[in-house]
Amino acid sequence: MQQLLPVAALLTLAACGQGTDSAGTGDEAVPAQEDRVYEGSIIVFQGTERDSAELCVMVMDSYPPQCEGLPVTGWDWGAVEHEEASGVRWGSYIVTGTFDGKAFTVTEDPETPEATEEIGGTDDVPDPAEGLSPEEIEAAATELQEQFPQLVFGHLPDDGHGVAIIDTLLVSAELETYAAEHFPEDAIVFKPVLALVE
Repeated sequence: MQQLLPVAALLTLAACGQGTDSAGTGDEAVPAQEDRVYEGSIIVFQGTERDSAELCVMVMDSYPPQCEGLPVTGWDWGAVEHEEASGVRWGSYIVTGTFDGKAFTVTEDPETPEATEEIGGTDDVPDPAEGLSPEEIEAAATELQEQFPQLVFGHLPDDGHGVAIIDTLLVSAELETYAAEHFPEDAIVFKPVLALVE
């Protein structure tokens, strides 16, 4: 039996980039990985074959759902309301935590997002000093997805500005540094699901 996940949950995943973060130039100090705290609304999932929960941005519409995401440490299903079917557990939550390059660690108790909660908007796309051609935008998006498969899951080309808008789970220090070193200033704009907490 096939069943779609609740539309609100899927819309949350698609819309919950809480502002866009432009790739830096290398002149600005990039916060160290351990100093970064992220927060956002996302689906947390754990299948029967998994040892830990995972953060999921791409969820198959089977029932129970299926996904392959970023491992989560410190997750306690007994402390949160969730759905369960055939041993699979999942739910939508606002999560806060850190990323060590391999897994996401929750640092605060997760919250259940309200259906009426407004998701943060996005900033205007900048005009880069050196814009990318449509071919270069596609190449840049492909390169970032290959280099950071756990984090980068899609992109939207902005040919008018010569900018690649990159959909990411979160923007790690390594990802930000890589973009700053390999692409022109402001030519890569990240749209993260989990935003960096200032």
